[in-house]
Parts: sequence; structure tokens; C-alpha cells
Amino acid sequence: MRKKVVVVQKVHQAGLDLLAQEAEWVLAQDPAPEKLAQEVGDADAILVRTTPITRQVLEAAPKLKVVGRHGVGVDNIDVKAATELGIAVVYAPGSNTLAVAEHTVMLMLALAKNVFVADRELREKHNFAARFTVPSAELNGKTLGLIGFGKIGQAVAKRCALGLEMRVIAYDPYLNEEAARAMNVTPVASVDEVLEQADVVSLHAPAIAENYHLIGAEQLAKMRPHAILINTARGPLVDEKTLYEALKAGKIAGAGLDVFDPEPPAAANPLFSLPNVIVTPHMAAHTEESLRRMASWAAEGILQVLRGDFPTRIYNPEVWDRRRR
Repeated sequence: MRKKVVVVQKVHQAGLDLLAQEAEWVLAQDPAPEKLAQEVGDADAILVRTTPITRQVLEAAPKLKVVGRHGVGVDNIDVKAATELGIAVVYAPGSNTLAVAEHTVMLMLALAKNVFVADRELREKHNFAARFTVPSAELNGKTLGLIGFGKIGQAVAKRCALGLEMRVIAYDPYLNEEAARAMNVTPVASVDEVLEQADVVSLHAPAIAENYHLIGAEQLAKMRPHAILINTARGPLVDEKTLYEALKAGKIAGAGLDVFDPEPPAAANPLFSLPNVIVTPHMAAHTEESLRRMASWAAEGILQVLRGDFPTRIYNPEVWDRRRR
């Protein structure tokens, strides 16, 4: 009998086609956790994007063997509960690295060149003379400061150091200094050093408890007045209220944000009113290529577990010897 996979939210067809080769997949009628708990009673696997997979959902599925996360993080999955229940958690690390790195560089360039201000001046005001008044800057020779130097941070460093010829510095408590220097990246000892030296600060840190509001009033005060802040990582890393105040007062020059706290952000979010802010709806990872990889790698992990094979990308490997059979 074919195993059953509950797909909580639609993913790229490549992943669904892969599942269909060896299992039966069904799309959940309602992705809300309390409703999902009513739909997974006979599920062998769950494939999820952003819906919280709570202990309640996991305990409602006595046959459940694996949860596949469409993405690089597992913040929305109760991994502790899954491990206690003998359920493997698989995911797709590295699948969106290129997409997010390119989006990050795009935000830097758009802010440095004041692209959207110039666009509005010409499109809405027919002001061709804005070419003389809208300020613009080059990134060549400027300092990029990375907070977080994982796969995405490293991909951003490569593009900025080689492509834009920027000086790149990085802080990460787990940074491999030898590897960083091999990429022409200078390690620094603290977040403060990044903030004080950088013309562009880009966040690539995880949303763990100790990183909550990593960037607040005190940190923003350390940044240069012409500096810009980029956040394509997680919304809770930034105190949005103090960021708004710093931008409004001209304490920093601009911000590019793909993530917010909470999500979705309120329509009245004051950051949306500022001309020196560019916002995108948490879409950095959503290129066609990245969506295909995330869906396919998550589906591949699910099928590996259902076959009894040790999965290529497992988040809780300690569960394997006592997993549900």
C-alpha cells in the first residue's frame, strides 16, 4: 500500500511529481494547525512550508514518520516534540542560498543608486531633471559588513568582493577565520565592529532567542550616517520601531527589508511611509530555481525516510535509531 503524504501548502510541481512516483500525496484543506491536526490522522509524512507543525499536530498523527520542511530553517516545526515521538525532520539547506544572496545584492544596489526614488520622480512626476538631484553612490571600494557568515552570508561576500570589489568584513561566533580569509573576507570580533566600520550592513544570522532585536537603538547609533541596513534573514533580528526612528531622523541612510516582525506586516507599518526604505514580501528565496530545489529536496528527504534510507538532509539525526518504522 502506498504511503500517504499530506502537503500542507502547495509547492513546486517538481516536488509533487517526485512524491507521486512512490507515494500518494493530498493537499490539506486548511493549513491552520488546529485544522491540520484533524487531517493528518492517517498520514505517513507531512510536507510543510510555513504553517506551524505543533506538538498537537504531531501527536494527532500516530503513523507519522517524517516531516519535510520546504526551506532551509525549521523554526515552524516543534523539532523537540518530533524527536521525542520518533519522527524524522528533513529539510532543504542550501536550496535558496543563491536566490537570497542575489536579492540581498539587489537591495544594496537599489538603495545605493536610489532607483525607486528616481523611478517615482520620473514615472509619477514626469521630473526628468531628477537626474541632477537624486543622489547616487558607488559600492566599489565601500565596506560591506556581514553579521552571520553561513552559506548565504558567504555567497553575498563572494558576489560583493569579486563582482563589486567591496571590502568585506564579517562577524559570526562560529566563523572559520581561515575560510573567511581565503574568500578575501576580514573577520572581526563583534557586531559593534561591523556596525562601526561598514557602509552596508547585511544580516544573515538565525532567529534564535539571543538574536532577538540584535539591531536596536544602541546598535543603530553605532552605524555611519550614510550606511544602509539590509535584512533578508529574519524579521525579529531588527527592532522595527527604532529602525524607523533612525531612518526618519537621518541617523542611517536607508534600509532594504525582505522580512518583518510580525509577518505579514501591518498595512500601517510606518517603515512603508519612508522613501529611503525598500520592502519586499519575504520573497528573496522565491525564484523559480530555488522553489524547485526546495520542493524537490524536501520531497526527496521524505521518500528516503519512507523507504528506510538514512536521509541526505536530516535536521534531527539523533532520532534515526529510534524512529517510527
